[in-house]
Order: sequence, then C-alpha cells, then structure tokens
Amino acid sequence: MTESAALPPTPSGNGRIDAHASTGSFAWALRSDPGTVREHNEDFGGAWHDADDRGPFFVVADGLGGHAAGEVASRLAVEAALAEWSAPGQPAAPQAAIRGAVRKANLAVFDAALEQAKRGMGTTIVAATLAGREAVVAHVGDSRAYLVHEDRCTQLTTDHSRVAEMMRMKLITPEQAATHPARSMLTRSLGGEPMVQVDVGRHPVEHGDMLVLCSDGVWDLVSRTELVDAAQLVPRAGADRVVELALKRGAPDNATVLLVAITSPEPVPAASGRRSLFGRRRG
Repeated sequence: MTESAALPPTPSGNGRIDAHASTGSFAWALRSDPGTVREHNEDFGGAWHDADDRGPFFVVADGLGGHAAGEVASRLAVEAALAEWSAPGQPAAPQAAIRGAVRKANLAVFDAALEQAKRGMGTTIVAATLAGREAVVAHVGDSRAYLVHEDRCTQLTTDHSRVAEMMRMKLITPEQAATHPARSMLTRSLGGEPMVQVDVGRHPVEHGDMLVLCSDGVWDLVSRTELVDAAQLVPRAGADRVVELALKRGAPDNATVLLVAITSPEPVPAASGRRSLFGRRRG
C-alpha cells in the first residue's frame, strides 16, 4: 500500500515530522526536527505517489529564518506543490510538471504574503520526481539535492545564495564560504514575486542509488561521506541517522532530510508515461 505524507503541524511551528513508505520501485523516508536551538520548526516536507498515471513526487521546504511566518511559508509551499502534482487531469511531462508544481508553490506563498501579518515571509524549496531511469530535480534557494551512487555523493543543485555566487566567481574558497557572513543571504526564494525562476535538472539514476533532499540545517552539519554512510541503510534508518548527527552537533537550525532509495532495476513510470525517458542510462 502506498501513501502520501505532509503531516499536520504541532504547536511548535511544523513540529517534528517522521514519515516513510515504500513501493516495488523505491522507498522513502522523511525526518524533520526543530533542532536544539530554535523553538519552531520552519521546515516542512512531503511525498506523493498514489497513482499510476504520473511519477512520484518528493519535496522539502525551508521557511526563511527571521522572516514573518516562515513555518507557514514552507507548509504552504509543500502543500501547494503536492496539490498541483496530484491534480486530476492529464499529467505533463516530468520537467514541465515539476516546474509547474514549484511555480504553484511560489504563487501560494506570494498570495499569502500579501496579508499584513505575513508580509515578508518566504521559503526555499527542493523537489524531485523519478522518471524512468532519471531523477528530475527542481529547486529555488539553498535547500539541496544530492545523489549517492556507490561510494560517491554528488550535489545536484547549485545554491541560490551570495556565497555560492562568490564561489562561482572564484572570489572565495569553499573553506572561506563556510564561515562567510553572507552565507545565509539568498539570491532567490519563493514568495517575493509572482513569478520565480526555477532551476530544473535531469540526472541518471540506477538500482541502489539514493536521492537526498535536505535543508541547510542538514548539509551545513552533515558531510557527504556521512550521507554515503546513511545511504547504506534503509531510508528510515538513514534519515534518522542524518538528523541525529545534526542534533549531536548542536543543530542551531531546523534539520530536515528526505531520502529516496531506488530499490528496483526496472524504470519508474514517469508522469505522462513517456517511454523515451526509460532508455537513458549512466555511461
């Protein structure tokens, strides 16, 4: 039996989230914790895979810390993206569908931010779907996606932040970026404008690979080597391990991770069922 998940909040923002499920093709687990310093969890996440006419959908959002109603923004974004992905009708091709889901999330946050009490709120987002032998990933902001293949962990997204721009221009080193005062300044997020540029990428995946979607409260504290180690476990145990590592290291921010393990050599049917997507393999 499959299930979708976007759990109800607790009085502490979006509270602690612990959800998981599996199908014949993949298994996933979501874990989110407020951390040891912040009172409210401004992260949120969810997954959907209840129908055979479109691919699965996984999403993590991180409400902007220090802004109005960050926990509301992340929840709105995830719920809007899930609703758009699962809406009745003929599904679009994966890249168009995931871009449309993220744009719908942006509109939901933008519209809500027009209210006086929520003015200025925003969120990052990272989302993924499985399409044949590919993962299609979309993101806005600095929530990240990684792919663990064998003993390698590769970052699939590029942060939309001032520090990332300076690194791309070779103005600072990765070591300097880790402590730079502008490290939390985003150049792109959901909710600020009615339209947002969404980065979408296609990445080959194979049986045994694991996708990692996470907020900066995880990638800032947990190394890629540790993500590879977590990928050797079943997703629920792996997600627990990742968040527990963040908590042991002080977790000054909310910590959220969503792991997706490819458990079958067969291609995962994609949204719109375009068979041409099934043939691409890693070289």
